[in-house]
Amino acid sequence: MKSFEEAMLAAVPPPPPMLVALHEQLAGGTAPVRVFREKRNSVFDNLFYDVAGLTGAELAWLLKEASPEGAILSVWPEGEMGDLGVRRLKDHDALCAERGCVLNRFAIAGVGSTDIGAAAFARSIANHYGEPVGAIVAGNGVADLLAEAVGGWCFLSLANRVMHTYHSLIPTVMEQHLAARLSPSPRLREAIDAVKGRDDSQTLLEILLDPDREIRSITGHSKGCLAIAAALNALVISGDEAPIERVRNARITMVGTVVPVPSAFRNVDQYLGALDMFGWLNSSLGAHFALIPGAGHHLNPALPLHMDLPALLARETDQPGARSAQPAKIFSSTTTM
Repeated sequence: MKSFEEAMLAAVPPPPPMLVALHEQLAGGTAPVRVFREKRNSVFDNLFYDVAGLTGAELAWLLKEASPEGAILSVWPEGEMGDLGVRRLKDHDALCAERGCVLNRFAIAGVGSTDIGAAAFARSIANHYGEPVGAIVAGNGVADLLAEAVGGWCFLSLANRVMHTYHSLIPTVMEQHLAARLSPSPRLREAIDAVKGRDDSQTLLEILLDPDREIRSITGHSKGCLAIAAALNALVISGDEAPIERVRNARITMVGTVVPVPSAFRNVDQYLGALDMFGWLNSSLGAHFALIPGAGHHLNPALPLHMDLPALLARETDQPGARSAQPAKIFSSTTTM
């Protein structure tokens, strides 16, 4: 007997021609809808992330050109590379060709973020670890079309799956590139299909499958947590033990959305603010998570009731099951530390 979700997904019809046409228009970058969306999302970036951590030169550079979903921004700790500590990498191949920067830590932001939100989120993480972070750009492709239509917020997990059924029927350039590059076996093809239509998840999956790259940490916020969980699930589906073993003990941190993570990965912590209605709506609360009193969905320390990301990261270590000796009061974003 089919579950409720399976029955709902089975009832979803093929995407109408209008949706396909709108996707092509948005992908071409000429639609007025896209211009409005990008301007609106930049406002969200300033609301949800610590954009003040980026320099004026970095903001100007990021505003010049919008990265496609699945692109990578390499973000250094504040001041380490002067006034411009952000670089844009088109895809995984560009990441591999990059010299002088070995990225072992990755992040995916959410809530319809632009390059500025992705970079600001990664800067906070880079400052904590003292290492550059690869920010995978998310939320600006057809995979988020329906979510963007209602303001770019997180949406119910069932709605997310139904939406995924629509956009999974529209092949993406990233998917075609991934399949061609990896010459997939049947199981790897199944793994690629599992992230079909989500260029952010596909980029992360390709990074996780890279035999020459150590993965030390992956951090997500909001819809970025969904993208990370999808990539990790696809990695398990691939059945390739070597990359699974490489990632098994990586530090995985999910903030603002609780998601099921395959048990193969041992070093996972998830955090949800008690006042985060967007996170509560979009979370799978059967997974283990820490409840953060007095915290909302945003990570911007300039606003009250923020989720204190640096404090959460300070609580963690790169060792599975280990915790640093931080006081319990870090769980309240309203506490003066």
